[in-house]
Amino acid sequence: MRRVGLLITVCLGLTLVGGCKNDGRTLRPARADQDSSISSPPPPTTGSDDPTFDDPDLTFVTLPPATGGYIATAPWRDGQAIDARYTCEGINLAPALSWSAAPAGTVEVAVTLRDLDAPSFVHWVIAGLAPETIALDEATVPVGAYEASNGNGDLGYTGPCPPAGTTHTYSITVHYLGTLTGLDDGTPGAALIDLITATETASVEVTGTFGRP
Repeated sequence: MRRVGLLITVCLGLTLVGGCKNDGRTLRPARADQDSSISSPPPPTTGSDDPTFDDPDLTFVTLPPATGGYIATAPWRDGQAIDARYTCEGINLAPALSWSAAPAGTVEVAVTLRDLDAPSFVHWVIAGLAPETIALDEATVPVGAYEASNGNGDLGYTGPCPPAGTTHTYSITVHYLGTLTGLDDGTPGAALIDLITATETASVEVTGTFGRP
């Protein structure tokens, strides 16, 4: 019985020693900007010799860029032909859109449609979109948003409609604003565009072409 008790004691001692064994790694002290329980360092860069990039326990978070690098999408490829559905030759609906998350400091998002070959004509201006908005459904005005009057004197959207026998290029632009526009439905489109461009902190566009026979 003494021999069994001795063996148990020795095994317990070895287990405790193994559990407290130092594997040679130490934790780096936290930086001043690391005040949360999960580390979110920037993505690794080529050639970095920082050993933390090899640590599988770290979580990398991709954040939107501070400037530039934004993306907007429409139902057509950038620079390609616009489907007649969204024009005066079709049912003239505002297209569904999506875009990159707004940069820090954005308080409102606005969207405009311009004819680059006839810039004085206003096709569409929608503003008052919440800063966290990243998409619009087809022919939809979200609660809280409002639309300006277009070049035909009507409220809201009127699609591409170049003179017969011509093809024009159109730009849908998403504007990230640093100041609230604070206007209402029916604001003249040109006036609202001036306000939007004066208060935007960043923007992204998608272009398309449309021609009439």
